[in-house]
Amino acid sequence: MAITAESFMPDLSGQVALVTGFGTSIELARKGARVYIAGRSESKYQDTVQTIIAEYPAADVRFLPVDLMDLGSVSRAAEIVMQQESRLHLLVNNAGVMCTPYEETKDGFEMHIAFADDSVAGTVRIVNVSSDGHEKLAPKRGIIFEDANLKGDYSVWTRYGHSKLANVLYTKELAKRYPNILSFSVHPGTVKTNLSQGPLASIPLYHFVKPLVELGAPGPRKGAANILYAAVSGSLSSSDNGSYFLPVGKMINASRSGEDLQMAHKLWGWTEEEMRSRGY
Repeated sequence: MAITAESFMPDLSGQVALVTGFGTSIELARKGARVYIAGRSESKYQDTVQTIIAEYPAADVRFLPVDLMDLGSVSRAAEIVMQQESRLHLLVNNAGVMCTPYEETKDGFEMHIAFADDSVAGTVRIVNVSSDGHEKLAPKRGIIFEDANLKGDYSVWTRYGHSKLANVLYTKELAKRYPNILSFSVHPGTVKTNLSQGPLASIPLYHFVKPLVELGAPGPRKGAANILYAAVSGSLSSSDNGSYFLPVGKMINASRSGEDLQMAHKLWGWTEEEMRSRGY
């Protein structure tokens, strides 16, 4: 029998969650969490809130303006949360792009890689949404430190896999550095979302493949089950810290590069240096 969110979702009253992206917010709010929905589009947020309130009038959901393409915006958003809350229980890094044309953020990072790390200190659980593309699509040698933006002759799929590998590696290093925080990376599975707009724009033939890829796939709400499992399941403990999950709740080893703890340590150090060089 397939595991559904209802089978493991506890009461979350009194807990505070910060979600980048919109897919998991409904279920967290439904269970009583105060949910900060972080994003650029307040109009999209209002649409989400209307959906949530229509079903759960007592839901506590709040918009947190943040542009993940701008580290200054991320820093300001973190400060807002720290000013308003004494504790953050859950961070879900769920915003993403897939296979878009090459583009750099305001701070000079390739767009896919910029979504890989925007963690806020003090959480109980951190869930980094990765993909099985971290194994299938990333460069075989792992993170290309000398060309982290992959400006060279790399496909949009390789850049996507590269960023998803980074998510897995950040999770491994988070678990090592902050053992009292449970950090997990997950492959959500195929879900019908607007994430496919990237391939549609970059690869015209994907328009014809998309219906087959998404055949039988759930929408964002049911498709959030694996993310929610990592976020709130009571069956996970410190012995599972740093783990990678397939849908739903299937703990497996990540790719060879994804299990490379030396690479994870090096990526963390590279990130710290890049942040320092930009004044963060």
